Amino acid sequence: MKIRLRYFSFIQDFTNKSSEEIETECKTVECLLEQLSSLYGEDFLKVIKNGLGSVRISILVNGKANVNNINDGDEIAFLPPPSGGELYISKRFDLLEEIKKFREKAPPEAGSLVVYLGFVKGIVENHKVYELKYEAYEEYTRRRFKEIIDGIKKKYNDLIDIQIIHVIDNMKPGEDVILIMALGKGRKDAIHAVEETLELVKHTTGIWKLEIRDDGEFWVVAGNTRVRRNEKGSST
Repeated sequence: MKIRLRYFSFIQDFTNKSSEEIETECKTVECLLEQLSSLYGEDFLKVIKNGLGSVRISILVNGKANVNNINDGDEIAFLPPPSGGELYISKRFDLLEEIKKFREKAPPEAGSLVVYLGFVKGIVENHKVYELKYEAYEEYTRRRFKEIIDGIKKKYNDLIDIQIIHVIDNMKPGEDVILIMALGKGRKDAIHAVEETLELVKHTTGIWKLEIRDDGEFWVVAGNTRVRRNEKGSST
């Protein structure tokens, strides 16, 4: 049978590719891992099973975790924890225009608009950053954004609406990357909703970034953990 494999963040350093289709007789993820280790080596298998330091790898079958059985046509994705409404793929957003459009949605009972804007840093760990290259497991991330928004709306009674915009592209220092906006009846729930949403986007969605800076290239995973990129397939 034929299955599709997708590799994200530093897992690509072992495979030298972001995706592939392979033929397999395996019916379980465990069997598949043994097949892949023959292609990409024991170090690949060790990282998938044991993680890299404190960074653990998730294996999703058709976007779902904790699935062991695989079938013809399935998609299996290997995801390190991510670094970081609406998901913009390879697009930029107009900050003032997005705020204006969201503000216009405010119903009569609304009394506050809370905005969080994240943009690319120019200095990290005392090193100059040249570029951030974002990538996403788009299908999974879109679903997670919806789950986050639905959960936040249920949790905060005075929250009227909330929106997430994230750019997936190659970004330079100073460029806007993420915008979270909340409309509330009052300020407290809107503020807390934006804070919690930001943490969920950073830690529970399929978005990663490759940081290009003056001392090398680093995959940013698990919040702010940096894994030096090694194109020969041995991230350290």
